[in-house]
Amino acid sequence: MSENAKSILDWIDVGKVSAERDNLLTEYFFDNGVVKNVIDNENSFLVLGRKGAGKTAVFKFLSENQDKFIKTTDILTALSFDDYSWNIHALLVDSGKADSLAYRRSWNLIILIEAIRSYSNWFSQRGKKPPKSLEKANKLLETIFESPVPSIPRLIGRKILSLSGLKLPKGGLNLEDGNIDEVSIDGGEVSFESVRDSASLQSALSENIENLIKVLERSLVECKDDLTTLYVCFDKVDEAWDEVSFESSKKVIAGLVAACDAITTYHGGKIRPVIFLREDIFETLSLNDSNKLRADCGELLNWTKSSLTNLILKRINYFAKEAGQPLVSSFDLLFDRSEMRQRLKPFNYILKRTMMRPRDLICIMGMVIKTMKESADSPFNEETICHSKLEAEAIYAAEPKYSEWLRQEIMDEWKVQRPEIVKVFSALQNNGTTNFGKESLAKELENLDWKLQSGEILSLLRFMFDNSIIGFKVGSSNEWKFKCFYPSQGFMDSDEYRVHEGLVRALNLKENREREI
Repeated sequence: MSENAKSILDWIDVGKVSAERDNLLTEYFFDNGVVKNVIDNENSFLVLGRKGAGKTAVFKFLSENQDKFIKTTDILTALSFDDYSWNIHALLVDSGKADSLAYRRSWNLIILIEAIRSYSNWFSQRGKKPPKSLEKANKLLETIFESPVPSIPRLIGRKILSLSGLKLPKGGLNLEDGNIDEVSIDGGEVSFESVRDSASLQSALSENIENLIKVLERSLVECKDDLTTLYVCFDKVDEAWDEVSFESSKKVIAGLVAACDAITTYHGGKIRPVIFLREDIFETLSLNDSNKLRADCGELLNWTKSSLTNLILKRINYFAKEAGQPLVSSFDLLFDRSEMRQRLKPFNYILKRTMMRPRDLICIMGMVIKTMKESADSPFNEETICHSKLEAEAIYAAEPKYSEWLRQEIMDEWKVQRPEIVKVFSALQNNGTTNFGKESLAKELENLDWKLQSGEILSLLRFMFDNSIIGFKVGSSNEWKFKCFYPSQGFMDSDEYRVHEGLVRALNLKENREREI
């Protein structure tokens, strides 16, 4: 390196792990095609992915760059539920219905109100007169709530509870008859506590929700030929997914999925709800034909080696360009060695320690860079160190901290619906080696006061495999199969299993070198 050359540590970066906190996401977002797949399929309304797969990044990029994905004449409303009154839904429940349908009605109403509000704004912003049925529906909502009609985050609060005091004309509400003036609200906004403690208010609320849905649906159907496509996107619907709210959240989210399915079908793709949802949460929901729903209406946010390479290089090259440095053509050329342990190239070595999720790759690379910076800034260095490349040794040094981070990520992902994940990791750690059999796992679990029968052990192993915690060999192959690297590989009962490379350091496991590929 020349005397005036810039150290790679002066400019290299990979951005933030959290999409919510990354103000530069739009600058280096890499689209792997999932948004286009959803938009192009009129039946699709689910974007599913594991924790860390990049759902919020896709949602954020879509909401900030609508023109890249939808027609300029179409509408997109992006709703992030990181601050949301989930408890309100408990008062909107359609009692007597199955879990998958109990909350569908209230979500139907909420999405329909958002549709009326969004379409009315669309016509107003263009100086156009809205269709008569839409205009009357919007006037009705302004009479009930306020002008302008509140958006979903404001609606799902005390405002929607005011429907418990709604007085409709005795002969029913028909917008064509122009009897909106006969609609009234008794008492204005109503408190959560007053509705919760009053059976009569709950009954009135339920009846009025039912009637209002019919009116709003009719108004939208009557003018559908004059409407453009509306996309209503939901993110962070798992914010209340914790030990306290688990059971109620499961029903509320199931209701949202059921409502989106019904609205997508009923309105023929004109109103397009899109839910960004964790794959593991979807699997716990009580839904009719959930497998069919997933196949017909879902898009899985998964990644390949090529797409992850492009994602990380796009980030690195953004910072290279900003610093006036040459663009990086190959990830492996960033490092001072072409091979690491097991004769793996640096990228393959790192990739084997991820679960093929952007968050994993961004995290470990960020830790590698930080490790090198801390070493370079050591107070005991006698002279300034200037690096032309990243050091392969820094990957080894960053592994323990990254491994613990990955273990915690999986714990966070499953601790609510599968609290036994704590004992699973304890058993693997107590076993002491990367490779194990069913009997040794059962023994370690029994030592933790969790005795499982043979079938239960197989079920647990299947869960561990499906989440890439463990892998196995197939037939005479010498290659360990992990779900994250081979998505189409199904679970097989095996004599020997192996813990994922990314978890080895966190669990302090001795590696079975003689059995590796």
